[in-house]
Amino acid sequence: MMRRPQLLIDAGDYSLDIESAYGTGLRLSELADALSHDCDVRVFAPGTVAPLPLGSAELVTDQAKWDCLLRSSHIALFTDLADESRLMQAAAAGLSIVTENAPPIEHLEYPSLLASKDPVRAHQDMVRTYVRQLRLSSHFLCRSQVEKVSLVANLCIQGRLAPTDIAASRTLDHLISLVPIGFSWASARIARDTVAEPLADFLWTGGIWSFYQPEMLVDAVAVCRDRGIDTSAAFLYAEPVPDNRTLIDGLRERIERRGVADRVLLHRGALSHDQRDRYLKGARALVALGRPGVENETCVRLRIRDSRLYGKPLIVDSYGATGAEVALSGRGVALADPTAESVADALVRCLTADPDRGAPDGRYTYERTLDNFLSWAHRASQS
Repeated sequence: MMRRPQLLIDAGDYSLDIESAYGTGLRLSELADALSHDCDVRVFAPGTVAPLPLGSAELVTDQAKWDCLLRSSHIALFTDLADESRLMQAAAAGLSIVTENAPPIEHLEYPSLLASKDPVRAHQDMVRTYVRQLRLSSHFLCRSQVEKVSLVANLCIQGRLAPTDIAASRTLDHLISLVPIGFSWASARIARDTVAEPLADFLWTGGIWSFYQPEMLVDAVAVCRDRGIDTSAAFLYAEPVPDNRTLIDGLRERIERRGVADRVLLHRGALSHDQRDRYLKGARALVALGRPGVENETCVRLRIRDSRLYGKPLIVDSYGATGAEVALSGRGVALADPTAESVADALVRCLTADPDRGAPDGRYTYERTLDNFLSWAHRASQS
């Protein structure tokens, strides 16, 4: 009888708390839930108080139990900017290392990095961690085709590819699993049972960073008002932190200057996951407009999960991978060169369309898309 893989997930610095988790933390919790059907999963997340649903996965919050977890695991999964000490310990303990990360490109624009004493050195420290993961990992998870392409190129220049890899699989299935941004069955059931609570017609569902164009949504709402169309928008994560404080201050000033303070909300403070779900279900569409740049060309925005789970159209730019993903899934619109007017046109189309009941897109359930990784995990745990 084949033994179940013993899988350890290191959440790193990402929150799994129901009051503060989003983005990578949310993806990790849903992956843990889906993987727990076929693996014995432990999630190492010190400091977690009230976790997101993890299915049958076990949450471990005690730092002192790390060594015990290593001794009882076959596989360890890490994300970007992993704790190097724990990464090296897992490798030294003989675990198969799995990584889901991306080159640290977006960090090149972070105000906190640019304001550091030596920005070049600070970024090179991130690059060093990324390269170490490339060298130590036995398998990789990728969230999109474009991320797989950049990963394959980086593996090649690190000497991680050989003719035997192509002989094993021309698509490198033994080394890389494509797991698009999606959701677990449990999240789909929650979405189905969630009672809608409209906060605004249009929601900006993730962070406000320098590689986005959040001001475009404000201007589009003002254009709609000038056309005599009543609509509203909300930014769900407008609590200032060092890397977005200037952006949020500028957004607040823009809202006042355009005279739409009664129509555009900057949500401050904690937002529970349950409340977020109710807001998502009550929205007409979601918005995530980026700027031209290599970050948006090489990375899919995690917030596409909300569109796929709740069946809401996603209004994005076509500057990179996220626009391509929206076109592929067929839900939403990727604007070729967003302007306040073209975004307003997209808002109006969503307002005048028949409301969508918001069924989850079953193509993106992790229980479906993890098949290749689970095949690899079972093989790795038997060796």
